[in-house]
Amino acid sequence: MMNRKNRIVTAFRPHSEGLSKLFGSLESDIMDLVWQHEEATARDIFEALRDQGQRLSYGAVKTVLDRLVQKDVLQRTMENNQYLYRAPLSREEFTKSAVREIISSLVDSFGAPVYAQFLDQIQDSDPDQIVRLTEMINAADRKKKQNS
Repeated sequence: MMNRKNRIVTAFRPHSEGLSKLFGSLESDIMDLVWQHEEATARDIFEALRDQGQRLSYGAVKTVLDRLVQKDVLQRTMENNQYLYRAPLSREEFTKSAVREIISSLVDSFGAPVYAQFLDQIQDSDPDQIVRLTEMINAADRKKKQNS
């Protein structure tokens, strides 16, 4: 079980695309920008969103940034009398953590049907991936035996 403080997934929308599975639409756009620029002020993000054609108020952007900070997805520091926002995890690290958290939750709640559905999904999408999965399982078994 995961410690509640370490959770990064607060919502999961399986029928959405990309980051919108884990964030609201504006949250997703903001995270994309922060990961792109590595750090940004609220003004930087507001202007980038405006340049993308989004019609938002500066206050709305600040509110969403505050929400992302509260969710521990963003960190902020005060520099030159304004907040600078950074993501503590790279996009790849965040994605891995989110997937791990979702799968862990599913396995904890449903067990065997999750494994069965996972295998069915792999088989349906790319049967050659079963071979890759088998290799990964065998490597994990060998590693476990070496550490025992």
